[in-house]
Amino acid sequence: MWNNNNKIFPARGFSTPPLARKPRPAMPMSERKRSSPANESDPFHVIHKVPAGDSPYVRAKHVQLIDKDPSKAISLFWSAINAGDRVDSALKDMAIVMKQLDRSDEAIEAIKSFRHLCPYDSQESLDNVLVELYKLFLAFDIWKW
Repeated sequence: MWNNNNKIFPARGFSTPPLARKPRPAMPMSERKRSSPANESDPFHVIHKVPAGDSPYVRAKHVQLIDKDPSKAISLFWSAINAGDRVDSALKDMAIVMKQLDRSDEAIEAIKSFRHLCPYDSQESLDNVLVELYKLFLAFDIWKW
């Protein structure tokens, strides 16, 4: 395909020398040192998967994921929504926490009441959360009968 018919073209530009590879000693995987994702140099928010900063939404996520206090997290998500801080994320996260506490009816009302504050791009994900909440709420309603 790329036959140059024995024509030799002079080299142009720079030629890159091949990589010098250091031979590694053969060692079983079980004996190799694993690098942990939680290195000492990694910031706290990266290790624990919480957003960085000190906004109402960040405080709510910290309480939800680190302190593991869902009731307090819900009140902090409310303050984030009222402050206008990442309203779409705060609303979705609050609804998920409410769902975990069997408060799906409140979560549905919150999304329906505050979704107008969220950007157009996040409406579909809010719909997905609503669908999950309705499924749970309707399933619970059927069990009550």
